[in-house]
Amino acid sequence: SNTLSFAILYLIHNKDVQQKAQLEIDQVVGLFRQISLADKSILPYTEAVLLETLRLSSIVPLGLPHRMVKDTIFHDYFLPKNVTVISNLWAIHHDPKIWGDDVNEFRPERFLSDNNTRVIRHEALMPFSAGRRQCLGEGLARDTMFLFLANILQKFCIEKEPGCSAFKVEAPTGLLVEPQPFNFALKLRNIEDL
Repeated sequence: SNTLSFAILYLIHNKDVQQKAQLEIDQVVGLFRQISLADKSILPYTEAVLLETLRLSSIVPLGLPHRMVKDTIFHDYFLPKNVTVISNLWAIHHDPKIWGDDVNEFRPERFLSDNNTRVIRHEALMPFSAGRRQCLGEGLARDTMFLFLANILQKFCIEKEPGCSAFKVEAPTGLLVEPQPFNFALKLRNIEDL
């Protein structure tokens, strides 16, 4: 999936984040038991890595069209009945008024409580759109991505291949955002290294 590709890219270029997630996994689950959905609530940093990936990559930059069912005034804008409204999710996910001046930095801590023990849900995070036309598979997608990412981090270090330069996620010009093709290496984590 594009989201997991972006997660791998962000972790390659943010080794400290990768190491924090692995440390959390090591301390809570260990290296030998497979991570399950029952572990999601006790791995807040790992979940925050996924949430920050969803925010920063914004693989679906525009929400589905919605039709106004009645005349509405929203922030001094008049929206007449039957007008079509499309949410710019990319703009919401990259708005410094919402996310802070470091909006373009990969910082999972923005999704954690002050003591880093629980995940904070942000109303402005809408990677699967919003409202009645929100993706029905959101829960399944989030859970599946968490399991893939957490189990990869438990067993492997994600490393940059030679020639994999720094990357930048730019404002989308199409319906989907995807990373440019890249190479990476998965290095099996060694018990002696822990």
